[in-house]
Amino acid sequence: MRLKLVLALLALGMIPVTFTSCGDDTPDKGFELISYLDGNYTPTDDAHYLSATINGEKVSEKASVIFHTKNMQTGNMVLKNFFERYASLEIEEFTLIQETEGESVRFTFTGTQRVDETLQFSYSGYVVYGKLYIEFNIQ
Repeated sequence: MRLKLVLALLALGMIPVTFTSCGDDTPDKGFELISYLDGNYTPTDDAHYLSATINGEKVSEKASVIFHTKNMQTGNMVLKNFFERYASLEIEEFTLIQETEGESVRFTFTGTQRVDETLQFSYSGYVVYGKLYIEFNIQ
């Protein structure tokens, strides 16, 4: 009798477990990925690693990029300590192109930026797994 009671209580306790889902935990299909892309990338941070070059030369370890996307279709970057005479530059509303290879997803981007008469550059790069890779070419 006691065994039946214990089994019945155990069965009642297991009912909520059977209704637990292992499905998609991000109902908006992207919040988790967006929060993973956004961040402050630096050459010394393993979680948000920055690899950047200007005309083929590595940038200073003091350089950083604040990367942000709202919808995974466009992005914004704030470049800090990249170019002489410019403590901070912003690149706004560039197009992000999602590329998927197997289970790997990366977002690529390219563009040009004219800051003033003395500084104009092209850039290309991508973000993947908490790493931001960018190449700049001063024109």
